[in-house]
Amino acid sequence: MKKNLVKISVSTFLLYGGVAVLVYFSLFLKDLGLNDAQIGLIVSLFSWTALFVRPVGGKIADSLTTKTLLLLGAGLFSFSLIGLGFAGKNIPAIIALRIASGLGFAWYALGSLLQSVEGEELKNFTGNVSTLSVFYLLPYFAYPFIAIKIARSAGFKWMFLFAGFLAFLSIPLILSIKNPKRKPSEKKKLRIKPGIIFLGVMNFLMGWCVNIAFPFVPLIEKIRPGIETGLFFTMVSAVAVAIRAYIGRKFSFWGRPAALIPGFLGYACGFFAAYFARNTLEFMAVGILIGIGVGIVYPNVTAMTLRCADQRYRGVTMGFVSSMGDLGFCTGPIIFGYLSFKLGLLNSFLLWAAIMATIPLIIVTSFGKTVKR
Repeated sequence: MKKNLVKISVSTFLLYGGVAVLVYFSLFLKDLGLNDAQIGLIVSLFSWTALFVRPVGGKIADSLTTKTLLLLGAGLFSFSLIGLGFAGKNIPAIIALRIASGLGFAWYALGSLLQSVEGEELKNFTGNVSTLSVFYLLPYFAYPFIAIKIARSAGFKWMFLFAGFLAFLSIPLILSIKNPKRKPSEKKKLRIKPGIIFLGVMNFLMGWCVNIAFPFVPLIEKIRPGIETGLFFTMVSAVAVAIRAYIGRKFSFWGRPAALIPGFLGYACGFFAAYFARNTLEFMAVGILIGIGVGIVYPNVTAMTLRCADQRYRGVTMGFVSSMGDLGFCTGPIIFGYLSFKLGLLNSFLLWAAIMATIPLIIVTSFGKTVKR
């Protein structure tokens, strides 16, 4: 089992190298002359696609194997990134490839989570998910910084080809994974428990936070040129990795609903600080705060979901909760893009900070008890 966890973790590191490069997709669109509202709409297509295809991916994993789902996802995702390298200024092609990348990534991301606990006991789920989620973040240490250097020196075409190459390298490792035989489970009808609904809502709000922080934060350098946003992603990754790798494996409160509160407060404080940051050093502090949110919320929601789900429908249940995250990913940029268009980018960060400081706290304190360990 440990060998498979190592293989899927390294595969994830490679494929997420492509994802880390895509944080500059919004700058690519900006250079094409699109406004913030248009950028928000196109960026959101990635998550709109994932919203509808993740449940299908869960069914594939439950009916066939997680390895099948991983191969389908990695192959399509790498193809879409390479395609962006040759799309030029063709907006319809860019839109189609953005949709394809959403499909490929959604299936890979879901498959990697399911593979990390395939054949394991429930007590190992939180530790395995925390380990895997570290490899989601490691690429952000360097790849965004490298990507923007490539884009500025050679153009966005080579940046996308670099991302596609990284994603393609994940496929040989996936092929080497051996799926353990699944233990027979009692046949039950699929039932969405109240705790699963709560976790879905938390994942929805997480989607709002992440898909505002990652696509729109780089645009601040258009307003304040003295800021180097590549180092922001480095700080996010460093803090989140430290939290997931150490706290996620050492402390008993990890994997409980109450652990979500400091995560969302980290996001809120990060958005608030982004309004005031005027240089790279101050903006690194924004990365630290956002990193707290990134480090805490996602692995906790995921581990709780996998523990609560019936074994026979683990893929479909995880697909539902993941789709709620996708709904947050796709609606967040549209709403935020419109607000930015009307209120200005920095004022929109202030408003988002207020939302994330209040709504999650109310929901966790009111409904967190519906999740059973």
